[in-house]
Amino acid sequence: MKIDLSKFRGVKNIFRKVSLVNFKKTDSGNIKKLLYSPYLYLSLGIFIGFFITIQIKNESSRPRNPVLFNKRLIDVRNEYKEKNQSINDEIKNVQKEIKTKEDSLDDKDIVSSGLLDSLSEQELILGTTVVSGQGVEITISDGEYQIKDEFSKSLTHASDIRDIVNLLWYGGAEAISVNNERIVYNTSIDCIVSTVMINSNNYVPPFKINAIGNKYELANLINNSRKLDDIKKRANKKQIGFNLIESDNIKIEKYNGFYLKS
Repeated sequence: MKIDLSKFRGVKNIFRKVSLVNFKKTDSGNIKKLLYSPYLYLSLGIFIGFFITIQIKNESSRPRNPVLFNKRLIDVRNEYKEKNQSINDEIKNVQKEIKTKEDSLDDKDIVSSGLLDSLSEQELILGTTVVSGQGVEITISDGEYQIKDEFSKSLTHASDIRDIVNLLWYGGAEAISVNNERIVYNTSIDCIVSTVMINSNNYVPPFKINAIGNKYELANLINNSRKLDDIKKRANKKQIGFNLIESDNIKIEKYNGFYLKS
């Protein structure tokens, strides 16, 4: 007796369709129950809270105590001075050799003008001598008025001093000082907490910038409306103090800091 398997296949297909329909209905019901379940939202809340806690713990810490932060800076500065003491001693020895050669040249009738010009140029670059002459005096300080949401604009920043110094060099200044600190090739001017560090020394406003050179050319350059635009806008709003005067008698002391070995 032969069994017709095609009939069984048909019955099998019917059961398969019924099973799929029941599965879809059951699955859809489970999803709806899951969406309306309070346990789902409780689990999501715990996960989000845990994630935020991890993010807060991983944030980089900043020093809250300015005194402690300043102490760290002092330690770094002292270490820097110790490492560069030998370089400073070498410079002093070179200065003594230059002085000795200059004294020996004074006893000779014929001296190369090129050699003297070269020595003078090197002295200006290194700031090893006191310089005096005509030039300009610029004073920049924190402002009298503070505008809401613009507090930082009423403060004198290291970048303001750098912009002025760079412009003076561009204008042909022969020597520059800030608060009697001689500016040389390796001078750094940076904001440290609420102070400005110049040649490893900290200062607060006001800042007096002296520059020796042609006083008319330097003054015209500084007063140029296209130069130092941000500083002049803040000065007009009295957010900062900014003043320039021409002078025939400016004196800039020699550099007393450390030199960086190139």
